[in-house]
Amino acid sequence: KQVSALLFEKLGLPIIKKTKTGASTDSSVLEELTSQGQSEIPAMILKFREIDKLLSTYVKTLPKLVGSDKKIHSHFNQNVASTGRLSSDNPNLQNIPIRSENGRKLRKGFIPSKGCVLLGADYSQVELRILAHFSEDKAMVDAFNNDEDIHAQTAAEVLGIDIGDVSKNDRSQAKTVNFG
Repeated sequence: KQVSALLFEKLGLPIIKKTKTGASTDSSVLEELTSQGQSEIPAMILKFREIDKLLSTYVKTLPKLVGSDKKIHSHFNQNVASTGRLSSDNPNLQNIPIRSENGRKLRKGFIPSKGCVLLGADYSQVELRILAHFSEDKAMVDAFNNDEDIHAQTAAEVLGIDIGDVSKNDRSQAKTVNFG
């Protein structure tokens, strides 16, 4: 409520989205307000939230997870995630940020023991790859074989446009279609 009052009452910024309790101050709203350039406050709030999240989730928590061997050992779960994917906790190694500069700095703190490596493995769009294989859908198989963006490819096909003309929004909607 305080952030909402500051942004929309005191600063008079436009309300982008509403919730049941009033004007939304979620990250998408703050990003939109930042892009409008009317005030530097939304960007500062986004930065504060990012740093606060890193501080509470990682910086303050990780030292408590160090074992007697001076290492952190995540716990991997095979049957917890509703998607059927492998998950981890204490810490959740899959949520360590990478998109922001501060997140990348935090990741540098994970250092393997001498002679060991940290391995990151991801089956990129595994569900869609399986679907392409079993359905033998030529467009999907070709897209994967040619290392193309499957979501942009779907958007182009559904909208009947060239893949180069697919917008970010078109791709996002196609991604929803693909995983639906």
